[in-house]
Amino acid sequence: MVDGFIELSALGHLESADITILLEDTVGFDTPFYGRFGLSLLLNLKTKSHQKYILFDTNSETAPLLDNLNILQISLDDISTIFLSHCHYDHTDGLLGILEELNHPVPVIAHPEIFRPCFEINPDGVRHIGIIGLSKEDFEKAGAVFTLVKSPLPLMQGVVTSGEIERVTSFEHLEDLYTVNEGKVVRDHEKDDSALILNLKEGLVVITGCAHAGIVNTLMHARKITGVNEIYAVIGGLHLIGASEERLQRSVEIINEVEWVFAGHCTGFEGLMRIAEAKGDHFQQIHTGSIIHLPVNSEFPISYLSTQKRDIHRSITLQKSD
Repeated sequence: MVDGFIELSALGHLESADITILLEDTVGFDTPFYGRFGLSLLLNLKTKSHQKYILFDTNSETAPLLDNLNILQISLDDISTIFLSHCHYDHTDGLLGILEELNHPVPVIAHPEIFRPCFEINPDGVRHIGIIGLSKEDFEKAGAVFTLVKSPLPLMQGVVTSGEIERVTSFEHLEDLYTVNEGKVVRDHEKDDSALILNLKEGLVVITGCAHAGIVNTLMHARKITGVNEIYAVIGGLHLIGASEERLQRSVEIINEVEWVFAGHCTGFEGLMRIAEAKGDHFQQIHTGSIIHLPVNSEFPISYLSTQKRDIHRSITLQKSD
């Protein structure tokens, strides 16, 4: 790494990646999963010689996350690293419960400002939306081994964190959120907002929690730090909910350059509709329990729980109710 840039030769490539939507706002049609506001993904990443499981965010609640893992028959013991995209509760509130369930030390990658106060100021009061009631030490007692960094951090061959995302566009504005600096209330610049970047032979895969820095800024940043211009896929929340017409239009123009888009959570109905219109069958809305296989099989870009497993789970549920 030189001056914050990852050389392509050093970054290398992944052979494949399976991205499971463990917990998101929505559930797919006729599935047994629980939905919950927020996002949590499981990344199964493979090179020719290595395999690594990374938990990307922990949603706003542990219990439905554990239930969905059970339905998918995925063991927490497979997880070697936890990555937190930013401090907001819908991406971090499940962390303590996951650590307690793991019951062994696990690396947690995040920004140094992940524990700062973060709140809205509404007509009816102040609403805290960051990590509250828990300190870094509380998580460490439960097994978290924090690496708190501002710069890009390689996690394995073909995988790097974005680090702080430079804000350069004129239309992706700061939100009306606040923090405290030296005892004074100031605008929160959400410097902790970050993404995970995968490098496949087909191009980059940019995975976002909410893209509070702006999805266009995020994609520009991914290209800049890796030196790779081709973006193969974008996955996650794109935070276009409530966006201005200019932001929607210009964001979709750039997103349309991406080969595949898998979006949900905070993207918003209008954002999802605009992207779907632009991308056609190269867009899929993500739902809890869906699995994205990379490189993408264009005929079946997302897989779902098999009929047999759905029926088995239904029979178990019925037996419990009896």
